[in-house]
Amino acid sequence: MIGFAIMILIGALLLTLPIATASGESTSFLDALFTATSANCVTGLVLVNTVDYWSIFGKIVILLLIECGALGFMTILTLVLMLVRKNISLKNRLVIQASFNQNSIGGMVRLVKRVVIITLSFQAVGALLLAISFYASADMAVPEAIFNGIFHSISAFCNAGFDNIGAQSLMPFVTNPAINFLIMALIISGGLGFTVWIEIFEKIRNRKHQSLRLRINHLSLHAKIAISVTAVLLIGGMLIFMLFEWNNPGTIGNLSAPEKIQASLFQSVAVRTAGFFSIDQGALTDVSKFFSSLLMLIGGSPVSTAGGIKTVTIGVIFFTMLSVIRGRNRIEAFGRTIPFEIMQKALMIVSAFLIMVLSATFILHFAEANNPISNNFIDLFYEVCSASGTVGLTTGLTPALSPLGKIIIIFCMYFGRLSPITIAVGLSLKLHNNMDGTTLPEEKVFIG
Repeated sequence: MIGFAIMILIGALLLTLPIATASGESTSFLDALFTATSANCVTGLVLVNTVDYWSIFGKIVILLLIECGALGFMTILTLVLMLVRKNISLKNRLVIQASFNQNSIGGMVRLVKRVVIITLSFQAVGALLLAISFYASADMAVPEAIFNGIFHSISAFCNAGFDNIGAQSLMPFVTNPAINFLIMALIISGGLGFTVWIEIFEKIRNRKHQSLRLRINHLSLHAKIAISVTAVLLIGGMLIFMLFEWNNPGTIGNLSAPEKIQASLFQSVAVRTAGFFSIDQGALTDVSKFFSSLLMLIGGSPVSTAGGIKTVTIGVIFFTMLSVIRGRNRIEAFGRTIPFEIMQKALMIVSAFLIMVLSATFILHFAEANNPISNNFIDLFYEVCSASGTVGLTTGLTPALSPLGKIIIIFCMYFGRLSPITIAVGLSLKLHNNMDGTTLPEEKVFIG
């Protein structure tokens, strides 16, 4: 918690410097704090137009905040210790183990190295392909195309949603398949989770002669849930947006059928925590805004660059419900039993997110009551879900937020990036089993 706060504070101070803006004027501390929090918490909500307002120095600061926020404070600290050839203490290895949700303390340094290699590899390939696409499709000069390729590759893989194009984000490229699918591939790759990718690469390397079905069967339960829930949400989200936006002239109504499918898929991918948009979010129907908000709350997978409740958490809740419906006294998924304490943590995370989102929306309603920008409850809910899920999409409310509204959204971004579990443990609300051996009398209650 302190590590993220320090990174955000340093970034905010750097962004207040006159050299950070294109005009050479200083930015107010609150606006700089908002931008630094949005970048370090890989959200993407912005108060000003990134491409026009910030200088090259300011944009580099934002990119560094995004990269450090996506990798996490402990990963950055470990890299620094490795570069200065310092030994990684047992305490630091334990913290790394906790931050990556690992069951064993062994191989923590190797894990950090793999995370960095995966991140840089995806970003390097993405930057090259995006630079070529921007040069060929957007009529950009070579230096501009290269910078935009690097900027958007880092932002997309880190699920940050910052763009260097303009106020319309990727709307000018809504019909461009190369840029759309490259951005989508980077978003999905970053949001799937480092541990899942490490496992996939190990299966490919160690089981070259097995069939695809056997390789899938040998994946861990965590990887199976993360991949399956991700696929269901992406396809389901695309179908929902196609259903409710097909004839909406403000979004995809004027596109051809293949372009509508592409735009709907991009929207489904982006609302999962990325923040890029290729259609006008303010013109979405209320039903689409509501489902977008739900998808934003769910977010990506654990140990990834994404925020939100997480796919595996939702998967555990789903399999818990399925087990109850089937009359089972244990939680079963893909031929395995999920421990009861995992379900408890999943319920805690979902409950904490819902309480925080509803409370923040309620407070934001009064904070923005006199806002000249017209907003209704669904727009406020959309804004809070976007911040809490570290997504970065907005219906147009963000630049016009009041000072209190900015503080509320800053808190939501910070809370959403760290997760309730981290905050609970950080505040010494220890999540452990009852160790004194005592058990209170059991008594049933009526529910349902």
